[in-house]
Amino acid sequence: MVSKLIRLGSRLISFLVAGLVAYVIAVLFYTQINLSNLTDLGIDISFSDRLAAASHDLLSMTGMYLPIMLVALLVAFSLAAIVIRFLPNLRTLGFVLAGMVGVLALVLFFSSFLGTNPIAVTRSSLGLLSQCGAGGIGGLVYALVSQRLLNYQS
Repeated sequence: MVSKLIRLGSRLISFLVAGLVAYVIAVLFYTQINLSNLTDLGIDISFSDRLAAASHDLLSMTGMYLPIMLVALLVAFSLAAIVIRFLPNLRTLGFVLAGMVGVLALVLFFSSFLGTNPIAVTRSSLGLLSQCGAGGIGGLVYALVSQRLLNYQS
């Protein structure tokens, strides 16, 4: 019983770390792509302005984007875990792909069923790729951290 609780705790910690990493990377890409669009219009943006914008977005998007990202990754990682039981040699790749597909499914859900896309940067190919890449990095972090924690407890 205790070992099951420890394993569950390890997975929860791994998930939260992975979700936060994915969120931070996604928001940083989001900010920098939007600022790049402004520089394309001829607006000069200093490095300190880029840092200020990134800091602002990281804090201000926690109420909307962080929970959405966590739900998408929770569903994706849960489904991946089922598949990985049958293909344990593909564990890391499975979670990376799950993170990418989870974010893609999130974007497609909002655009298809709700007729809107609250993650504006995903309207471009680069923006969509950046957000899916952030989900993939989150999947990699989950695979590595959870494996390390589970191995540590063994």
